[in-house]
Amino acid sequence: MAERAESAKPRRARSRAPESARSDASVPNIVAALVDEHKYQARLLTVMERQVGLLNQRKLPDYEVMHGVMRYMTQFPDRFHHPKEDLLFDKVLARDPASAESVAQLRRAHVDITAAGAQLFDLVGRSRQGETEALRDPLRKTAHRYIGTLRRHMDIESLHMFPQALKTLQPDDWREVDAAMKPILDPVFGQQVEAGFEELHDQATAKPELGSPGRIGAGLIEAAAMIEAVAAFISGMSALRKTMTQHNAQVLQQNLRLTRNLLQFVPLAERGRLLGELCESNAQMFSEVQTRMTRLWSDTWVAIWRPYAVEPGPYAPNLARRRRHRVADSAKQA
Repeated sequence: MAERAESAKPRRARSRAPESARSDASVPNIVAALVDEHKYQARLLTVMERQVGLLNQRKLPDYEVMHGVMRYMTQFPDRFHHPKEDLLFDKVLARDPASAESVAQLRRAHVDITAAGAQLFDLVGRSRQGETEALRDPLRKTAHRYIGTLRRHMDIESLHMFPQALKTLQPDDWREVDAAMKPILDPVFGQQVEAGFEELHDQATAKPELGSPGRIGAGLIEAAAMIEAVAAFISGMSALRKTMTQHNAQVLQQNLRLTRNLLQFVPLAERGRLLGELCESNAQMFSEVQTRMTRLWSDTWVAIWRPYAVEPGPYAPNLARRRRHRVADSAKQA
């Protein structure tokens, strides 16, 4: 008998068949089911992104929808989806010991995602009970991290580990995995929608609206970061130009004064002293302007990147995500 993600409740029938029923027959049932479940989770993360987009705009999100998403994520994927993957990973590891590090990383990710989901579920629940303003920023940042982490994790599994399993496992392995799997009734995407999840199902299966709040929020943050960075660059370049103009005027005035003195009929020793003073003055002014220019450029560079110094997540501006990846890659190589 199939298990339920929650206690038995009335369900709303739906005519749409699970996506796994339409999957390629050459793909083992377990992989097809896991891929379908990734698609379902991605849809719910999109629903969550729309609500977080409202938080980004300092607007009031639908905490009931957010609560429904996290209720599903903590009661279905965390309890049933990840253990199925772990069972599959065990078989891969038995056939391919070289995959030990990858499997260990994915297992740790399951533990971390479960803990992060519980934390986010708690924040949503407290916000739903009225702690909205005090928890707005913690909720937004935690949701960013959770969504980004889970999306990246599912990408790694779908693009690397599932193909590795298809390449490595033998027919007997698949039969053993299938035999160990208990059919689970998905409360949102199953044949029937469980009571209490109807609204979440409708949102997850509806076509996304053009310019939905989540995408608008992400786009606004990207545009605002770019505008702020460009403004910092223009301001920095203006300060550098002003500094160079002042330096050139000072150098010209000082050199003219010393040159006039040199052209006067003065003793040879005095001319030597004036020539030394001219050289020393130019060297000092060059050193001073070099220091000022270096400091100004450093301040400008920091100001340019300041808009991108945000918490990682799906709403981090693209340049920030790319920069973090470069830094992370450099650290690994080092």
